[in-house]
Amino acid sequence: MESGHTQMKATPADHLQPQTAGMQRFPHLFSSLRLGRLLLPDRFAMAPMTTNYAELDGSVTTRLCEYLAARGQGGFSLIITENMGVHPSGRVMPRMVMADEDRHIAGLARMAEAIHATGATAIAQISHCGRQTKSKFTGMPLVAPSPIPCPLNREMPRALALEEIGEMERAFVAAARRVEAAGFDGAEIHAAHGYLASGFLSAYSNHRTDIYGGSLENRMRFLLNIVDGIRQHSDFTLTVRISADEFVQNGNTLEQTTVIARALEAHGVSAISVSVGVYESFNTQSMVSGEAEGRWLPLAGKIARELEIPVFAVGRIKRAEMAEAAIARGDCAIPLFGRSAIADADLPLKIRQGREADIVACVSCNVCLGRAARPETICPANPAVGRDHEFAGALAAAPKEVLRIGIAGSCLAALTAAWIAAARGHQITVYETDGCIGGMQQWRSAVPTQHEYAELVAAAQRRAAAAGVRFSSRAPAAGEYDRLWSVRRYQPGGASSPNCYEVLQGTTDLPPDATVLVRGGDLASSEAAVKLAKAGHRVELSTPLTDICLDAHPGFRVLHKRLITEFGGRVHCAVSAPEPGAGQTLISGPATPPGRKEMMQADWVYPYAAWGTADASIDDIYEADRMTAGIYAAAELAFHT
Repeated sequence: MESGHTQMKATPADHLQPQTAGMQRFPHLFSSLRLGRLLLPDRFAMAPMTTNYAELDGSVTTRLCEYLAARGQGGFSLIITENMGVHPSGRVMPRMVMADEDRHIAGLARMAEAIHATGATAIAQISHCGRQTKSKFTGMPLVAPSPIPCPLNREMPRALALEEIGEMERAFVAAARRVEAAGFDGAEIHAAHGYLASGFLSAYSNHRTDIYGGSLENRMRFLLNIVDGIRQHSDFTLTVRISADEFVQNGNTLEQTTVIARALEAHGVSAISVSVGVYESFNTQSMVSGEAEGRWLPLAGKIARELEIPVFAVGRIKRAEMAEAAIARGDCAIPLFGRSAIADADLPLKIRQGREADIVACVSCNVCLGRAARPETICPANPAVGRDHEFAGALAAAPKEVLRIGIAGSCLAALTAAWIAAARGHQITVYETDGCIGGMQQWRSAVPTQHEYAELVAAAQRRAAAAGVRFSSRAPAAGEYDRLWSVRRYQPGGASSPNCYEVLQGTTDLPPDATVLVRGGDLASSEAAVKLAKAGHRVELSTPLTDICLDAHPGFRVLHKRLITEFGGRVHCAVSAPEPGAGQTLISGPATPPGRKEMMQADWVYPYAAWGTADASIDDIYEADRMTAGIYAAAELAFHT
């Protein structure tokens, strides 16, 4: 929601008011760092992440400014913005911030000032997406080093002519000059993930035979010309983001990337930001819950040990302990907090104050990345994201009438509604008799590798309790509430027993070493299969669909196939009408394909119906996208009561 042109106050952030608890425990995180001509007070930096909060013409919005300001106020001393387009042919989405024309300088200045008003430092990432976009976003044919389509977008780009390459180099230089004129403290060239500069660097996507192709020296020419062009005009802080390993055949590996990093240092770059992958290896960038935290720190460390300038690192960094250890080992000078900064804008402040337990941690569900069907970043852990200023104001607004509200059930959506309603002044009691706070997401935490969901549930419960929510392990008595909000569970096609939901809840009783056929192509069925296989059962997961986990981020398909196989099970896709064999117990999943848009009345279970007629329903859903929709609906219920 765009909330108009709100004037933000230039109040100093808490990270400028040192407190000792976190500093004593994490001395490396709270140490200063020279970054080009900047001196950072600590190492808390927010990674560049696309939001889609800009206008359709690429202009900066108040919403985007307030989102960034909230992270600065929360203690991030360095904020690297999402990628800004340097040329209209390089737009990667409809609402990409643009720095391709002077008319955008005023808006970019608003963004820089919003960050500076919190005491944080601002670096603008500039980018051209090359072949890894769509002409429906750019309004013109795609361009790239060579006419090779991106395997994901499958649109043939046109190879840039020599004079056009010079034009693109100048576009990057001009964009850097614009962000400097707007007041940013530095710029970051996006030369990772297969975008245009990255496309030139890699033999995988660059098949040219002229001075921009062939040898690594030639392939670096485009990027180094940009760096030199910027350095001719400015000594402001300049960083470059590169992929340490592209994880594709003939792509750059650590050996080539180290050479590139050394060359960038020699040409005057202030720091190197180390990421991984290209679009074809997207799962390496957007890891999911269950994958190792800090997975790419060793790659960054190998590059860091070859350079004198600082190195930034990424890879599911969300805990202070991991960030502290990475700096201490020399893996990086700055560990970048990415999705964790979306989930909790106050993460650094809580660490500084010794309140790590209060952090609402990212679980890498990747709902924030799933923008194919949605225009903007959202987060189930933090429904305030993208409406940060408005949300804070609504939390502080007292209701017209204080009500006693009973909430039957304790799923994440219920805990969110309870927190918001209590913060506004209502008297809230959450009733849960099954001893399991968190509903389906607590079930999920019992799936091997998915324990992070228990941490999210616990954080959501603490957040609610801090707002004054009471928790009861009994059913509500008559007259205890003015309104009753009751949880219902979305379990499509799970009426027959046993089913995947019973497995996930832990109520299915199977003999030891049972032979099981789990039938379903959704996330719940897949994770039921993982849980059963880990428990020692002989499991086959079978679906008539083309793949498993089709209602979740693609990373879960890779993860769960690997886990099921490691635990001795098998996965069968595109199997027509899979039926159990002799001696197999059938565990049924949804009867309808994942991704079905309509939600039928028969898909819902009402576990608290006997407690009374509900004034409103709150949705408990296993799969992340619909779970998030339920959380946002619950938040709106709490705000409008």
